[in-house]
Amino acid sequence: MGIETVVIGLNWVGDNVLALPTYRALQHRFRSEGGIVVAAPENVATLLASSGVCRKVIPWSRGTRDRIAALRSGDFRRAVILPNSFRAAAVAFAAGIRERWGYGTDCRSLLLTHVVGRARQRRHQLDDYTLLLAAMNAPRVVDELPLMPLPLAAREQARRHFRALGVRVDRPIFGIHAGGLYGRAKHWGDGRYQQVAERLRADGFAVVLLTSPAEREQAESISAACGGLPVIGDGGDVLELAAAIAQCSVVITNDSGPLHLAAALAVPSVSIFGPTDPARTVIPGASRVMRMSLSCQPCYARECPLGHHNCMAGISVDEVYAAAISLFNEVDGKVESDGEIRVLP
Repeated sequence: MGIETVVIGLNWVGDNVLALPTYRALQHRFRSEGGIVVAAPENVATLLASSGVCRKVIPWSRGTRDRIAALRSGDFRRAVILPNSFRAAAVAFAAGIRERWGYGTDCRSLLLTHVVGRARQRRHQLDDYTLLLAAMNAPRVVDELPLMPLPLAAREQARRHFRALGVRVDRPIFGIHAGGLYGRAKHWGDGRYQQVAERLRADGFAVVLLTSPAEREQAESISAACGGLPVIGDGGDVLELAAAIAQCSVVITNDSGPLHLAAALAVPSVSIFGPTDPARTVIPGASRVMRMSLSCQPCYARECPLGHHNCMAGISVDEVYAAAISLFNEVDGKVESDGEIRVLP
């Protein structure tokens, strides 16, 4: 008997990481039917496949027709639709999947056979699918965190990649991610990240720039301004990026996918928030959050609607650098002496 349930996965890296407990709950619920298949974007497919949260992953492109064809080929009886968009429900409907579960958002209730009301109060993103799971008798484990194992082969490949780039894996490494595909309002600023990177290198730390294909130009610009820093992740495979993050002592990032990957891999992070709300996505204790307190927050805009971007500009290089060093010292037990950091051999 084939697998009968397909879960329409999410489009963003961070959203998929935070949905790991949801995928696990659905895999457990339908284990007697062979578990679930997750349909997700190509760049996150290998990551989800290695996480053990499902039996199989269908990697798909952005094209609507391609997605419909991919679902039809699976001959699924049931679709659990996690994205709240009209398009996600339309794809499952057009694929002829008889049983379609999802929240009745974005005017799509007529496309669903099982419409679930969404909670009105905005809670942590880990709880976004609590009502949907309850309706399907598939509650997730209370307080389960989105932790993620990595295959040993992926970790070893990352170490080889680091060594090929001249980065010593037996020394502390700081990973910096200056991007964020949601929009520029989430960006702290390339020049500020450059200054932090230069100060860390002056202290004797290795620094690598974490990126994606769409952010490659930004990362290469920061690298050039610093006189050359290794750029990692521009190949587009999120599993490879995750394995690189796992090699880091501390990650410094905006509110973006690498922040959630670091949390899932138990890698300490300093996260810089402006237009978004850390209480919505950051797991308590998983990241040291840097954030202003302004009346206009959170606005969730892709560009600052007021034109000043004070929510990010007001966070100084000194503050982020100090937070990163302090976090490193707490986790790795290194020492500060006479204002200088001693990196132990």
